[in-house]
Amino acid sequence: MDRTLTQLRRIFSRLNLFCAVLGAGLLSMIAAIICFEVLIRWLGGASQLWVIEVSEYALLFITFLGAPYLLEKNLHVVMDLVYDSLSGRWRLLLQLMNATIGFALCAVLTVVGISVVIEQFDLGVRQVTVMRPQSWWITAALPVGMALMAVQFLDQIIRTLRAEVL
Repeated sequence: MDRTLTQLRRIFSRLNLFCAVLGAGLLSMIAAIICFEVLIRWLGGASQLWVIEVSEYALLFITFLGAPYLLEKNLHVVMDLVYDSLSGRWRLLLQLMNATIGFALCAVLTVVGISVVIEQFDLGVRQVTVMRPQSWWITAALPVGMALMAVQFLDQIIRTLRAEVL
């Protein structure tokens, strides 16, 4: 059991790292296209309408691709002042409550997100913007990120029940 759990953790850790690197790449792309936009306008060229729209979509993906990695590495926002003042038993109880609520919310958002993506795909819904992309591929960022976060919260539940340090 421990060996299987270790292998699963390693697989999801690599997947989370891949998603975080992909998110960092998107952030670099945003910086590059905005610099391109500024340069073009400085040279007297016309504004590129797609730059803002692509940047907005990329920011959504950056958020949902990077969050599972941050959660895995415990780099997310935590109320350290409250958490550090608790004794070991209360700290474990708070960790368990946090991980359980996080898991439940992420699991629900994953299921709802998948159903919305499927519905948008079936209906062929498009964004009402200049580029008019299909909505499902933009909305897909939510269930992907939430599913990976649900796995991380589940791992936190397991670690807390085993009294492992997070």
